This record gives sequence, C-alpha cells and structure tokens, in this order.
Amino acid sequence: MRRHLPVLSNDPPPAAPSGDDDEARPPWHWVGFGTVAIFAGWLPLAYVAGAVSARVMASRFGADASRDAIDLALAAMTSGERASLMATVALPSILGLALAAFGGGVIVGRFGSGSRPARVAALSGAVTALVASAIAWGGLTTATLVAAVVTFAVAVGFAAWGGRFGASRRVRSGEGAASG
Repeated sequence: MRRHLPVLSNDPPPAAPSGDDDEARPPWHWVGFGTVAIFAGWLPLAYVAGAVSARVMASRFGADASRDAIDLALAAMTSGERASLMATVALPSILGLALAAFGGGVIVGRFGSGSRPARVAALSGAVTALVASAIAWGGLTTATLVAAVVTFAVAVGFAAWGGRFGASRRVRSGEGAASG
C-alpha cells in the first residue's frame, strides 16, 4: 500500500473570521512597527541632512578647511554667531526626524489598533528617540543632553501629531468604528 503525505490529504484549514489579524494586535506591537517606520524614514532623510549640513560648513569655512582651521574660526566667532551656525547645521537633521516621526505616527494612527493611536504613536517616537540617543551618546555633556532632549521632543511631538492625523484618516474611511 502506498503512503501519502498527510499534508496533501488533509482538509484545508477553516476560513479565518471576518475580522483582520491586525485587530488582535496589542498596542505594543504598533509601538514597534512605528519605531521601525520612523527609523526607516529617518535613515535616508539623515543622509540628505548630512549632505546639506556639510555644504553649509563648506560654504562657511571652505571645502578644503582642516579641522584645526575650523576650530580656530569657531573660536574667533561670538557666541551668537556660533549658536546661529550650529542651529543652521542642525536644522536639516531636526527636520528629517520631524518628517520621519510624523510619517511613522501616521502609519500607527491609520493602521494601528486600539482607542489611543496618538499615544501609541508618541510611544513609538519616544522609543526611537531613546534608541537614537543611546547610539549617539558620547558622554555626559551639555551638548549631548541638549541633543537628547531635542530629539525626544521632536520625535514624540511629531509622532503624536502623525498618530492623530492617521487616526482621523481611519475614521473618515469608515474603518474607525470597526477597529476602535
């Protein structure tokens, strides 16, 4: 007698219930999805921001300026000029993070489950900020603390805003009543 594989002779599995699998996902899953979405959006934006910041520095100090020449020029600046230059150099990175956090928040708000999508999106921004700050940590200095606080504020604020925006899109499309 010939034997058959049991997989081929079994009946097909019963059909899934009419609800989505996404509805069963707990909110912490969406925090992870949002964090990954923010990092995925932030990576190319950070590359562009780095190129813009390098151009700003090259236009200010010259393309072939050495580190010592830049340090001397920075020392010769007033504190206001130095702060203005540093803000100009940091602005593209901050805008990239804001855009990525907003986009990640929209994804969580639009497709996530639960009744508080802005809160889950904000938690995604907080996790992103904590991971990014831990990776970039260079010791306890004023600059690293300011960078961590700004990163946290931008990521959490824009992710929460994106979560609210995404949730409003979910409600308008008629999915809000079904998924919460």
